[in-house]
Amino acid sequence: MSPATEPSPPPPRQRRAPPSEFDRERDSLRVVIESIGREADLAPLLARILDYACGLLDADRGAIGLVDEARNVVRMAAARDMPVGELGTEVPIGVGLVGHVLQTRAPVSVRRYAELPFPSVPALAEDPIVGVPIRWGDAIIGVFGLGRTRPRPFAPRDVAMLEDFARHAAIAVHNAQRLAVEQRRGERLALIAHVGHLVAADLQRDEVLQRAADAIHELLGYENVAVALLRPEEPDALLLRSFGGAYKHDIGGEHRLPLTQGLMAAAARTGEIVLVNDVARDPRYLPTPGMEGTHAELVVPLLLGGRVLGVLNVEQQEPFGAEDVHGLRIVADQLAVAIENARLYETAQRAAVLEERHRLARELHDSVTQQLFSATLVAQAVGPAYARDPAEGDRRAAMLLELTRGALGEMRALLAELRPWQAGSAANGGLESPDAGLTGLRREGLVAALRAHLRTAAATDGPTVTLADDGWAPLPPAREEALYRIAREALHNAVKHARAGTVEIRLGVAAGVARVTVRDDGAGFDAHERAGAHRRAAASGGLGLPSMRERAAEAGGALRIDSAPGRGTLVEVMLPLGGEGIP
Repeated sequence: MSPATEPSPPPPRQRRAPPSEFDRERDSLRVVIESIGREADLAPLLARILDYACGLLDADRGAIGLVDEARNVVRMAAARDMPVGELGTEVPIGVGLVGHVLQTRAPVSVRRYAELPFPSVPALAEDPIVGVPIRWGDAIIGVFGLGRTRPRPFAPRDVAMLEDFARHAAIAVHNAQRLAVEQRRGERLALIAHVGHLVAADLQRDEVLQRAADAIHELLGYENVAVALLRPEEPDALLLRSFGGAYKHDIGGEHRLPLTQGLMAAAARTGEIVLVNDVARDPRYLPTPGMEGTHAELVVPLLLGGRVLGVLNVEQQEPFGAEDVHGLRIVADQLAVAIENARLYETAQRAAVLEERHRLARELHDSVTQQLFSATLVAQAVGPAYARDPAEGDRRAAMLLELTRGALGEMRALLAELRPWQAGSAANGGLESPDAGLTGLRREGLVAALRAHLRTAAATDGPTVTLADDGWAPLPPAREEALYRIAREALHNAVKHARAGTVEIRLGVAAGVARVTVRDDGAGFDAHERAGAHRRAAASGGLGLPSMRERAAEAGGALRIDSAPGRGTLVEVMLPLGGEGIP
């Protein structure tokens, strides 16, 4: 038996070395990074990062600049215990600490700030300083700059610590910038939707533009907003009266800018977007009196089919980017549609007013004027009738009363259309007596209406009028009223203008067409001029022929006039029974 083997003793337990000061700083750094990673808004995030960096390196003051690649500058976005006015300044490449770091793309540490190639802050001349780039991938997105008021320079270990801190801080800065971009995109979409709602709403042009200017300021935060219009009656100037932001409170009112000066005028002249991120360097820039602080201006033309209707102008201290241009171009397109819609709406309103005035003039001519003319003829015959036979005089006086009351009734009916809330009111005093012919039309149809009107006309000692009904077939009331008014106008013309001795009115239906003809033996006129009768009559104030043609066309029919000097006149109106119209 072999002797038992003695078990080997366990290896001695190795002691872990106590954490070094550098390890403790790294642990603190991780806690700091986790803390700042929860901050979403960029401005407070940068302030917290700067405070932690100053604490880690025992620095008294510092700043963080963010790089604007488009302009090749560093904009101071956070500052601690720096000279007044440092926050928000733009530092060109190579100038000062942050500009020198951007130029060298490497950490910079000097015992005295004045040792830099191009120091820009004299108050920091004796301070030890350190600066490192904040990198995201291969790009430098920002610069750390720290300083001490004590004559104790930063050691290489401080530089390494700040570089390590910058690598972690870059993640938080990049995420916050991405979030800011997404928030900005959401705000632009909200603005586009809001302006689209304004365009679709039933608003006047100036109201749409003012609400849009307010929304652009409130939703996107642009400091100054103005919408200027080009007007045909004033083609050499831009009209401004829609403002947002500071412009709304400090300028307001109505202003005119010549098309020869300023960035807005440049966009209006060319129809191209004008973007200037440093207005002080652009000779076209026209400062606004009393307004300071503008660094960037963006002007987007309001285009519709290649035609410039105006411009949308926004201004701010921060530079504009591609997202600003894209979003405002969409808003500008919507505003151009709103301006055109408002113009079309105003044009339609004016046309509607003119059309209504024309209709009222026609109704007055075809109803009230004719009845007053008949009343005039009856009034002229009342005296001679009394001389011949008092009973005949009384009959004509009664007829005169009926005509005048009918004219009053027609006039009140037209006034009721203009003031519909008073239609049928007791204020009419019971004096309304509609045209006897129209009363018969509504109750018994066209033939009865014409016979009733002819009984009234018989009291005027006018021409002999006959009415022939050749198998008339009733039509819808609106079409029969159009025929009634045309026939009455033709009879009126035969009495007043043609000085006819006889008039024949004939109604009939044949081959799917309803016809009403009025033939007289009066003076007649040159039929070759009938094509221009409408235009000449309207120009001279006469409404008879135009009125008859318009009524026939509105009813889907056509009017034919045949006349010659000394051979009387034939007026014929034709309405298709099928309602398809007659050319």
